[in-house]
Amino acid sequence: RPHTQTARANAPLSVVDGDDRCASVLRRLARMSRDDARRRRHRASSRVVSTTVYSKAAACFIVALFAVIARAQRLPTYVQPPYLQSISPDTGHVVGGTTVTIYGGGFQNHAGLAARFAYYDSSTGTAEVDVVRATYVDYGTIRVVTPPRKFAASVHVTVTNNGIGYSTTPLNTDDAGTYALFEYKSNAPAGSWTVKNATGHAFGGAVVEITNPSHTTSTRSTDNNFLPGVHLRCRFGNPSDASATTTLTIGTATKTAEHPWFGRGGNIGYTVTSNRLNGGSAMEGPSFILRRGTTYTFTVSSTGHPFYLSSVEPSMWEKSNTPTATLTTATDSGSVTFAPDSNTPDYVFYHSTSGAFMGGMITVVDSGAADFETGAANANTVRAEWVSYNKIRCIAPTSVSALDDNADHGGNQVTIFVSNDGVSYHSGQGGADSATPTDAGTGSTFTYFGNTAFTDVPLYFLGSGASYSGGVALELTSSNHAVSTIYAQDGTKDGTAATAYASAKTSHATEASLVVGSGNADDLVVEGTFTGNGIAWFEIVIDDATSGAETFRWRLHAGVGSNVAWVETARAIPVGVFGGTISPSGLLSDGISIRFTSSGGHHLLGDRWIVRVYGGNPNVISARTTHEETTYAARGPFFGNTEITIIGESFFPSNGMWCKLYDSDTTVTHTVPAYFDNMKRVRCITEKHEPRSGGEVPGTFRPCFYKNIQLSLDDKSTFSVVKSDVKFLYCDIYVSKSGSDAYGDGTPNAPYLTLQRSIEAALGEARSYDIRYNLDDPDTGIRLPSEHRNVKFGTASKIPVNKGFGYFVNRDKVRVKTGTYAGAGNVGLHPLGKMLEAEAKDGAVTIDCGAEGYTGMLVNGDRHGTEEVTNSGSVSFFGITHVNC
Repeated sequence: RPHTQTARANAPLSVVDGDDRCASVLRRLARMSRDDARRRRHRASSRVVSTTVYSKAAACFIVALFAVIARAQRLPTYVQPPYLQSISPDTGHVVGGTTVTIYGGGFQNHAGLAARFAYYDSSTGTAEVDVVRATYVDYGTIRVVTPPRKFAASVHVTVTNNGIGYSTTPLNTDDAGTYALFEYKSNAPAGSWTVKNATGHAFGGAVVEITNPSHTTSTRSTDNNFLPGVHLRCRFGNPSDASATTTLTIGTATKTAEHPWFGRGGNIGYTVTSNRLNGGSAMEGPSFILRRGTTYTFTVSSTGHPFYLSSVEPSMWEKSNTPTATLTTATDSGSVTFAPDSNTPDYVFYHSTSGAFMGGMITVVDSGAADFETGAANANTVRAEWVSYNKIRCIAPTSVSALDDNADHGGNQVTIFVSNDGVSYHSGQGGADSATPTDAGTGSTFTYFGNTAFTDVPLYFLGSGASYSGGVALELTSSNHAVSTIYAQDGTKDGTAATAYASAKTSHATEASLVVGSGNADDLVVEGTFTGNGIAWFEIVIDDATSGAETFRWRLHAGVGSNVAWVETARAIPVGVFGGTISPSGLLSDGISIRFTSSGGHHLLGDRWIVRVYGGNPNVISARTTHEETTYAARGPFFGNTEITIIGESFFPSNGMWCKLYDSDTTVTHTVPAYFDNMKRVRCITEKHEPRSGGEVPGTFRPCFYKNIQLSLDDKSTFSVVKSDVKFLYCDIYVSKSGSDAYGDGTPNAPYLTLQRSIEAALGEARSYDIRYNLDDPDTGIRLPSEHRNVKFGTASKIPVNKGFGYFVNRDKVRVKTGTYAGAGNVGLHPLGKMLEAEAKDGAVTIDCGAEGYTGMLVNGDRHGTEEVTNSGSVSFFGITHVNC
């Protein structure tokens, strides 16, 4: 037996059965220990066996240990690298933050999916390699955010699915489909820009589209204008010199779209509050400038998110419990000081040890550098939406009252500046940025109109005989000047008109202060504050230049291109000097008066003055709906969802546009959002309203009622004035056997006779709920069926389609009084593309198709919102019986 054990113990171990043989040997060791006493008489033999077994046990331990190590270092499972086809956009700023889409194939939704940006300059020996995590979209698409770079360069981009095997090696360009090229630039925006929506309300919110028409190329090597990225921003007006401010407060907040890393990492991001950045209001993850040789204090209050500064960009912007290259100690409370010096890099970063994508970048400049801290010290910078290399969109911020490039001209004119890196701003004219930029007032101009009324100085036009007498429409510099002689609707400035206006300002001030008449032809003085509505133009013309008996005529234009009747003609000119008596009276209307400083004989027939005035509120002129009854301009059913189109002047776009509907009968006020189409038209949609109490009253249209319509541009702080002829009729359509199609208007006291007439008069253009403004179509907006209830800047709110009448705008209701309806106009009905509900009002209602076997409806679409409804229409009957149909 001992011999047998020895023989078995000495048997060789194979790779296959090594683990099992080792286990067997160890079990035998334990058994031998228990039987030691019994084997004492075989001590010699046992020693040989024990020695042999213990030796084999040590060998087994070594084999097992080697197996564990081998398993730990086993090569990962092979994952095939993807192939690349293109990258878009293919150019961005060196500050990084550009979201690019890489197209190709073979992308896998793997934790190691990443893109590598590699660069090497053999002439200088400089190299930089960054790996950033990619977001999987589908098998052929991924997205990545470009990392910042130290130098402008063309970089080599490769992709890995598992973090190990890339589509090719760094800088290898031999094989197509294995790499892409991305161009890093450091260019500032340039060019002469034009603007869509160059005017807006001081409340802010106008969507402004900025285009560089001279820059039409879009290739990687030549794109030098608007560079995509989270740091692309617009500034409306000059900055405030806050370079002396050295204190900044660090906090945390839930990220919004204003944060550069919105949508990436966690929901929490850093905020920075300082007078040098946003007038004392917190900004989310901003970029800003610090100067060498200055000590800055960061007051940190970011519980659970320690804040630190680093001289290198955080790896993938992920959290790091042990950050490297730190410039300050990580802390979530207290004060941190930082004094950049000559050894501090040009770019430093602020980040957290506990959260991903929380911070941002800081630019460090020399103390005497020309670069100026623009930040957003006047709270007048906003993020830009990149459309292309020659087009961006920005939402105008709230106006800063102190900013005005032309204080002599009504409204607040501000130059639009753009930044590619979030730090240095340019107007496109090439001037250096500073507290008072050299090109302020010369670039693209945006004009704010608020609630303050103004009266511009009169512009004089030399007499042109009697050509005025036929009534010539008001024209300014060109058709592109709708609200100003100087600033066009595309933001460009007319230098000639600006010079003429400056001269007129000086001339008017001189004439207004004279105590003795000047005898000048241009001696008209305008006085008073305009109390009317919106922007308007007074036109004054000399219509008799006879010495000692001069007369004038005048009229008030509500808009450019209007040709209204003269209010007065052949009126004796009012003459008077400063502090003296004016005779005869020079009062025109709406608080405006005129006077001439000298009496007759010094004017020419046709001498003409134009005076622009503004009343501080929108001018609502009319309202309409899509019905086809001329008795009332705007009507809709009690269940609401009627689109009202409001026509007028000076509807400046803003975030605070509202319609108010009010009446003294029900005393119920509805305030609903208004949607901007253009400066002469907005739209709003009515809410459900209960009929007037008390039911029908003979001789009246009760329970129907009118509501006055007013418009607000400043979030309901002020509204346009009430006008008796601008109103909305809440009323269903009424049909009665005693009605008339010839004389009825569909109201309770004047119902129609037939159902088809009620359909003809009903609201048209029914569509799924969509009301929004498209910059590419400012005249008509969008009036098509859609899945979107409304669209704001960069976001959309979806609703399900095919949800029936309740989700449709401009549906209507017909109330049919008791009786049997037969014959023409009551059978063979066609909905005419409209959506209606026909309901029996106060008793049995029957539609009798007669012995001829007419059909009740020629066509009737599915009422649940399909294409058939918008093409053919739909009528739903409630409580109405069809016979012989």
